[in-house]
Amino acid sequence: MPTPRPPVLHRFIYRVLTVRLLLMTAVICSATGTMVFFTERQYLTTEVTRSTQQGLHQLLARAMLIAEEDHVNSRAAFLQALDERSTALAAQQNSGSYVYAGFYRSDDPQTEERLDTDYTYAKAVERYVRAHPPPTGNVELAEVVTLGDRLHIHVILPIFDQKQEQTGSVRVLFAPSDTVLKGMQKKLRRILILIILTVLATSVLLYPVIVHLVNRLTIFSHNLLKANLDTFALLANVIAKRDSNTADHHFRVTLYAVHLAESMGLAATEIQTLIKGAFLHDIGKIGVRDEILLKTGELNKEESRLMQDHVHHGTDIITGSGWLADAAQIIENHHEKFDGSGYPQGKAGADIPLPARIFAVVDVFDALTSKRPYKEPLSWQAASAVLERGRNTHFDPRVLSAFQALIPELYRAYVDCSPRKLEDDLRAVFNHYFNERMTIYY
Repeated sequence: MPTPRPPVLHRFIYRVLTVRLLLMTAVICSATGTMVFFTERQYLTTEVTRSTQQGLHQLLARAMLIAEEDHVNSRAAFLQALDERSTALAAQQNSGSYVYAGFYRSDDPQTEERLDTDYTYAKAVERYVRAHPPPTGNVELAEVVTLGDRLHIHVILPIFDQKQEQTGSVRVLFAPSDTVLKGMQKKLRRILILIILTVLATSVLLYPVIVHLVNRLTIFSHNLLKANLDTFALLANVIAKRDSNTADHHFRVTLYAVHLAESMGLAATEIQTLIKGAFLHDIGKIGVRDEILLKTGELNKEESRLMQDHVHHGTDIITGSGWLADAAQIIENHHEKFDGSGYPQGKAGADIPLPARIFAVVDVFDALTSKRPYKEPLSWQAASAVLERGRNTHFDPRVLSAFQALIPELYRAYVDCSPRKLEDDLRAVFNHYFNERMTIYY
């Protein structure tokens, strides 16, 4: 039977996957739509500019012919040709119209202009023309300008006589018709809809494939986590056997620590750290010699120093394990005291990580209420009194106050209870904090 997927993690992954696919669709559509818009605008500009330049060249060719046949000056020939083209210009209303035309002669400062005063944006066109002086020299220009929130094409061309000498310049402002602009918008909408449908179809096709892969990855991650937790429990048993103890101590202190942390409002990630540290707090005792670790009498000064080295052994053992790295908060600090009189570094107050301050209280409480070969267990009232004597010296007063309120309930629940109950409750804690609240790292 396949291993079930953790429900909360499963929903989390589905939600993230769906949101990211939608965001990807939106980004692709936005980027592609912007590109299509500017491409279509550039295409329109190029076509209108080409058409305008072609019309102007025809107009100038006709003006040169009129000047030659009628023996009139360039301005008069241009005006006559412009009048002749009025019908042609009117016929171009489907594509747009020339809303301004200006003739500039090189040897005459006067300007001959025609402005379509009936045009909606005639004043904006006039302001633009007045703000830009007449062209001088052999200037040829084609550009897009926006006047009155409408796209216009501004074109300047030089005029040459029969001897190919420049006699002046002509410039026009062409306004594409509403039909052209609406056609561009309609085409743009069609392209965008096609892009959106394509991206959505691709996402729909990819979604089940990605979900299948994510499901397999989730099951693999769950199984890997279970293997880690099994190894975790195995280490606790090894430590207990090495210390002539039972695994019950590690189970109880872990449960005590979790209940205390929850009552103090710690985040799920902090409680995960606390669970790992509580289970492995004494792992460094593996590195302590038997004659010291198992000695029944009082340790001398040198033996005490070697026993205290189990803290360093513990941090060395978990070094290199990314998953257990945060457990070092408890392993290397659970013998520190609130007043700074602990070991190995003599940390005090807030310099001791909060998970370690929490563990220090529950660890001592379990030691006081547990039976050992060299002592009988204390009642919860007697153990509570001993803890109270360590307020502000051994223990953080805020942590101790929170734990004192929980002592009667925790004592009844876990002291002298069956190993099976400890295991069941601990399994429920593991499932809650490492399966349902499994942290995803990116």
